[in-house]
Amino acid sequence: MEMILIGFMASGKTTISQLLGQKLALPVHDLDDEIEARSKLRIPQIFRQYGETYFRDLEADTLVATIHRPGILATGGGTLLRVRNRQMLRASGAKIILLQAAADKIYQRLQKRSNRPLATGLSVQAVADLQANRSAAYEGCADITINTGELTVQQTVERIITELGNLCQG
Repeated sequence: MEMILIGFMASGKTTISQLLGQKLALPVHDLDDEIEARSKLRIPQIFRQYGETYFRDLEADTLVATIHRPGILATGGGTLLRVRNRQMLRASGAKIILLQAAADKIYQRLQKRSNRPLATGLSVQAVADLQANRSAAYEGCADITINTGELTVQQTVERIITELGNLCQG
């Protein structure tokens, strides 16, 4: 089975994909890791040296190279900003799982990380506004939506497995 995890930054895509991959014995591909490997730069460096447009171009090229790999793909929070990326995701045939959390929860998670160039200095309201701007793109692609805000990582993985089962039966 192929799955793609989408959602806002710090919604849990990387962490959830790792445990889900272990649980289902599937390989996991993280788009941000793939970008860093291809560019030989960390994402904050790419943003600093080349800017967001360059990063989004690199992200789209990397998506093309990874989208049909078997297993689980964890996308970046902004991957769905481009229409072409959304079209590729939908056309892939993979089950697309949207991970969501409330703005205050995302804000708390972002405070623990320094590798999010677009999150530096964001307030809770700015997170909420950015989430609102991206919600239609996320929701328009999702086969399954899971709120990770009040679930543990293990509970989220179990919920995904249950929802995938329901989706396959329905």
